[in-house]
Amino acid sequence: MSYCVTVGCSHPENPNSAEYCQGCGQLLLLQNRYLAIKPLSRGGFGRTFLAIDQQIPSHPYCVIKQFLVQYENPQDYQTAAKLFRQEAVRLDQLGKHPQIPQLLANFEQNQQLFIVQEYIEGKTLFDELKQDGLFTEQKIWQVLKQILPILQFIHEQNIIHRDIKPANLMRRCSLPSAPENSLNPVNNLTQIPPTVQMGEQEQAQISAKLKQKIGDIYSEEISSITISKNIGENEIVLIDFGIAKLLTGTALLQSGTIIGTPEFMAPEQMRGTVYPASDLYSLGLTCLYLITGISPGKLYDEHNEKWNWRSYLTPQQIISDRLETILNRLISTTINQRYKSAEEALKTIQYSETSLNIPIKPVIPIKKVSQKVTQTITKTIPKLPNLLDRIKQNFFPNQLNDPLKSAVGVDYTKLQELLAKKHWKQADQETWVVLCQALKKSKKTYLHPKDLENLPGEDLRTINHLWVKYSNGKFGFSIQNQIYQKVERDYGKFCHQVGWLTYNPHNPDYGIEYKISAPVGHLPTRNWIISTGKWWQHLEILAEKLASCKIN
Repeated sequence: MSYCVTVGCSHPENPNSAEYCQGCGQLLLLQNRYLAIKPLSRGGFGRTFLAIDQQIPSHPYCVIKQFLVQYENPQDYQTAAKLFRQEAVRLDQLGKHPQIPQLLANFEQNQQLFIVQEYIEGKTLFDELKQDGLFTEQKIWQVLKQILPILQFIHEQNIIHRDIKPANLMRRCSLPSAPENSLNPVNNLTQIPPTVQMGEQEQAQISAKLKQKIGDIYSEEISSITISKNIGENEIVLIDFGIAKLLTGTALLQSGTIIGTPEFMAPEQMRGTVYPASDLYSLGLTCLYLITGISPGKLYDEHNEKWNWRSYLTPQQIISDRLETILNRLISTTINQRYKSAEEALKTIQYSETSLNIPIKPVIPIKKVSQKVTQTITKTIPKLPNLLDRIKQNFFPNQLNDPLKSAVGVDYTKLQELLAKKHWKQADQETWVVLCQALKKSKKTYLHPKDLENLPGEDLRTINHLWVKYSNGKFGFSIQNQIYQKVERDYGKFCHQVGWLTYNPHNPDYGIEYKISAPVGHLPTRNWIISTGKWWQHLEILAEKLASCKIN
């Protein structure tokens, strides 16, 4: 059977012999090469078909993805087509990874946009779960170790998948050998339509047989090439890299467009914003689903606001604390509590494995010393100052002399200690925490610029004092305000001066230097400001607040 991909065709199924669709009259062959034979899936932005590449002698399977967008005028289509071609280049780069389907072609036909990708023979982890049962801990480690490097690769290309789930993770397997007399799509395509005259039909039959024979020879070579490209069977491949995912945020698909499967989506993704950590969250939920076989939404305790997946494990399942710790961090509902990157998650797994193999030295029993001997030794050794006290005296002489005042009872001790120890990144995160506490918000809630108007002046003074003091006048809100005034309140020039990006990247830490050598005014960051609306106004409102509180 061949299948018509024309939008709105009422009878898309056609016999193998058809050149034109019997339902709408359109040519069935795309680009004179690709023939769709059956639909695979349909989403909000397009359709996917199993197809055959007729220009390669072995007629291998491939996958056609048709991108569906409504165009109000011809100019919109031209813009879409241009963006489509640009983004297809990125998709081609992704296909260089052995665990991502290769891009074979991209083209436009009848004002429709298409991409053609490598067909992966295998079964998804969703199907594997249904057939083989719940995943063991060993299989979950395998999933993490195979998928995290793929995510690291695509995130380095500034691409976020947005739809990590068991149905989009396919375990590669070899093609089953077909029985000698079985019919397959390739054989069916060589059948001759009965409308051809006898003489021409005989010629066509000879040509078809010759073509089939040559195809068999070529297929052996192509098979060996395919095996060399693929790392091996049981390898997990990340599929469904639709062009819609690449176009999100362009003029064609606005940044608020939500792509993905709701039950595997990160909270921020449900609100229309994604980060690389959003893919990590979805990977964590995928692992929970494979372990429990239960929809992720049912594993979350809404009343206590925490995950409760362990209670759904069967008595036979053994999940180590090591894996539990990693999974719980992947599925943290707060972005800053997840792994910052796939690379960090991988290093944690590798480190935990290494630490498990460290040989433990045997404990050597100590002989008991008589009380008399102990007293003699004690008398002969002069009492020395406590080592920790000496370190504190040398490095943090004024550590406890800061006025940690708060109008609303916020404890600034932790921020004080982190800044005194020059732990800039942790101090920046703690600044977000205490700002939320001072404003009586939930922990690490994204703040609107207008929220700063309600920040108590006493608390702003304490936070700023700690940053300025322990950075020797290099960091702090007042330092940032001085620079802001110097560039005549031009936010773009301010960002350039302090080393910030003028836009909010997917990864909030992108471009941030958590070290004393960073530009003056670089810290604290603006990571706590919500990235929607007029977020850049936070500096203007902060400047007014500092002035009203007479903080210089």
